[in-house]
Formats: sequence, structure tokens, C-alpha cells
Amino acid sequence: MNSIDLNDLPFLKEESLRVFHWLLAEYPKVGEQKSSKEESSNVKSKENLETQSEDQLKIIELPTFPIRWKTEQMGKVFEWVVSDMGSVTLRLGGLEGNRRNASPIFYLSLRKTDEGKFFWTDPEGNPILFPDPSIRKDIQNRIQLYVDSVS
Repeated sequence: MNSIDLNDLPFLKEESLRVFHWLLAEYPKVGEQKSSKEESSNVKSKENLETQSEDQLKIIELPTFPIRWKTEQMGKVFEWVVSDMGSVTLRLGGLEGNRRNASPIFYLSLRKTDEGKFFWTDPEGNPILFPDPSIRKDIQNRIQLYVDSVS
């Protein structure tokens, strides 16, 4: 593994934002679930944006890091945390999640190879395709394991 340097920071932030948007679509904020029809009506195409004048465009604010939001899965509240240094954590989000450094239920981080390429890994260092639809099953399994352990 190669160490991360200052030149990598913009890429890490960009990749973290990409992952944030994917996760938010898959695991919406509590109370903000929208149907796909509503979601698509709120998204403007690139062509539409280019034909609007500057005063008609809304300024889109980028979230500040770490990005946190609560989501509900299997009747429990969880919190996603995405850092600008390339890590993603799913942890308890209810009352038990309010304590400092709540235990992670799911965690991935970016690692850099000797060739300078980045890839997502689990805590054991195993490469993971992320963001990728196949990861949903692993996340759901981790959530189910937690739900079963407290039932």
C-alpha cells in the first residue's frame, strides 16, 4: 500500500461526494423518502441548465464533511457518516447512536496501491466494489445481524 499525499485530497473528496450521492439515493434521510417519480421531476437535465440564465439557476450547496444523515432500515434508525478522506461508516442512529464513537455496523475506506490507484476496502483490507448495487446485500446483512442481536 502506498501512503496518501496532499495531491490525493481532491480525488478523495470527489470520490466521497460520489459515494455520498449514491448512498443517499439508496438510503434516504429519515422523513425524506421520495418516490422515483418525484425524484426525477426535481432533477434538471444538463441541457435545461445550460439554456437558463445565471439568475434563474439555483446555487447548489455542497455538503460539509463529515456528511451525516439518519436513515431507517428494518424499523431501526441508523446514521451514515461519509468523510472527505474516503471512509464510509454506518452506525447506530437512535438513542444508542448518540454516544461518542458509536460502534460501526458497516465500514469501508479507500486505499491506495503502489501504482497510485485507489480502491474501496473493508476493515480487513479486502477489495470491495463500491458504490455498486451488489454492496446492498452486504449492507442489509450487516443491518439484519444487528437487528437479530438486539431482538
